[in-house]
Amino acid sequence: MSGLLLRALAGWRQIRIKGGRAEHLVSRLIAEGYRLWKVERRGNELWALISEEGFEVLAQLAQELGVELITARRGGLPFRWRQIRQRPFLLLGFVSAWLIVLYATSHVWAIKVTEPNLPPSAQSELIRAAGRAGLKIGANERRLNIPDIRRKMLSRLPEYSWIGIHIKGMVAVIDGIRFVKRPPDHLPPRLVATRSGKVTAIFVYMGAADVLVGEQVQKGQSLISGVVTEVAARQPKDAKKPVEESVLTPAEGEVRADVTYQQRLFQPFVAKRLVKTGHKRHRRFVQFEGGGMLAIPSLSPIPFTHYTVEKNVRDVSFAGVGLPVRVIDLVYNEEVIHTVRLNRREAVQRGRIKALVDLRKKVPKNGQRVGSIMAVSYAKDGVWVTQTWIINCNIAAPPA
Repeated sequence: MSGLLLRALAGWRQIRIKGGRAEHLVSRLIAEGYRLWKVERRGNELWALISEEGFEVLAQLAQELGVELITARRGGLPFRWRQIRQRPFLLLGFVSAWLIVLYATSHVWAIKVTEPNLPPSAQSELIRAAGRAGLKIGANERRLNIPDIRRKMLSRLPEYSWIGIHIKGMVAVIDGIRFVKRPPDHLPPRLVATRSGKVTAIFVYMGAADVLVGEQVQKGQSLISGVVTEVAARQPKDAKKPVEESVLTPAEGEVRADVTYQQRLFQPFVAKRLVKTGHKRHRRFVQFEGGGMLAIPSLSPIPFTHYTVEKNVRDVSFAGVGLPVRVIDLVYNEEVIHTVRLNRREAVQRGRIKALVDLRKKVPKNGQRVGSIMAVSYAKDGVWVTQTWIINCNIAAPPA
């Protein structure tokens, strides 16, 4: 399911791989940390689906190995958007559907209580108090004054020392803590920055923000604290100004920031490659209909240290009639490691692929790339490749 979403959102291609080193190209791509979907052999070609992000690396590997790579089809949201722009009537339908979705997702359509220790009657009482305070089914999320709703609920429910409300999509979630003066142990009292970066958005579900949008924060800095100063639910009659009180709450929320990730490596002008020697060993299997497979004994084991495997499948027929039997030949091609000389262009290309692979291991999976810079500097015996990405991601987490 995650692979389907990745292809739909980021775009995908159906590709054809032609050449004797097609399987080797696939192995190299998987070793670099990328995936292929729906891989199948059609004659002397491999057909598969790949994301647009992975296609960039696959194209570079194919050029390096001398394998022909052909795009058969393209799809996903980026590709569909280009098609919609060329057909205005499709754009009108898309906008109408988008407006309906926008209206639906900007209103509250469900209210629930997540505190497991509360009995059903207490949970229903919290929901009714929220409705009287203004949090109802169909309420516009942007018009909800969450602090005011919490104050009204606390005034109606004095048995609660703390009530928390936050919105998750179209669901309003209510948490209530009875007769305690501190948050439960499993909820953090504050959230701190896991990395340094520039704050772009703040979403506070519980607590109060300690930073502002546009502020440069450092690793370990407090982002959301669980101490909130609010107007007291009960005010003295002779008070000249509202009396405030500090309420101890858990800290929950997200702080998104632009974070710099960088990978710098040195690529020498020499590289080691696997080259076929021409020596081969064969192994044969007979596969029966229904999945049963029988290995034909081999006289000697595979002696190669490095090799690639080619799979050849052929159906068995007799007198023009197909039999429920297939013969599978596995051809093991010996490869040896050769040291080759790289020119500047090849060294930069190889260093860029390595830097991209290493950088993707550092970047959080839920982050969004908003900037990219690549710098190259030359030395006597190689090149320095520096790949820098600006990633927008959530940096708020409980302190370690």
